[in-house]
Amino acid sequence: MTASSCKTNEPWAIDVEHPDWSRQLVGRPQCAYGVRVDSTDRFAKAPKQERSRRSFDKAIDAAVSLVVERRSDSFTLAEVAERAGVSVGAIYGRVSSKADLLRTAHAREMERLTDRTVAAFSTPGGEVEDIERTVARVVRTTGEVLRDNAAILAGFTYLALDDRQIVEVGQSAFHELVDAYKEHLLASRAEITASDPEAAVDWTFVVVFSVIARWLGLGSDPTVAGEGDWDAVLANLVEMVSAYLTRPRV
Repeated sequence: MTASSCKTNEPWAIDVEHPDWSRQLVGRPQCAYGVRVDSTDRFAKAPKQERSRRSFDKAIDAAVSLVVERRSDSFTLAEVAERAGVSVGAIYGRVSSKADLLRTAHAREMERLTDRTVAAFSTPGGEVEDIERTVARVVRTTGEVLRDNAAILAGFTYLALDDRQIVEVGQSAFHELVDAYKEHLLASRAEITASDPEAAVDWTFVVVFSVIARWLGLGSDPTVAGEGDWDAVLANLVEMVSAYLTRPRV
């Protein structure tokens, strides 16, 4: 894997109010990703020349934008090639099928998500941080990571229903987020009153993720996305998690 020199804690913004917002994913600067595309050669032949790499990057960008736009794989390689400004033959020179192109695109996005997670949680709390402040930092960081990547996650969630390899790669990135959440909260283990702190933290993640995913429209019913104020949702989650982890033992 060849790491880029970009700062992965600077997310690449998408203007979702723009009528062609999904097309903004095409031609993103390589700096928008934490890794180079040749780190995803599990499903594709890695380009050896810079020109070929740039062309393949564009094809992957186009595939991602179409997945995000349609929340499915209901498009052809010809559409990918047209949007990317490359030939269909150039794409087939790197992958054997549309499925492998989508797996390559998904793998790259999940590596970017992992880098974003690591960078987001790498900022330590203050020297004096009680559990309430820790919970606030962890819950808000989790929310920000998911919101930054919501468009990508929503699109590829549907592809995962029929592709086990996408599921496996996605689970790896998801576990990075789970582990970061748990590690940072369990750093305040001494203040957690539950008899089994790890189980208690696990349960709070399930609740936090479920609420945030619903707000972001990552579930089966995207029509409920955006219900309630985002900051208020996070504040309620912080209050709930703090109260649950520090509740008096019965």
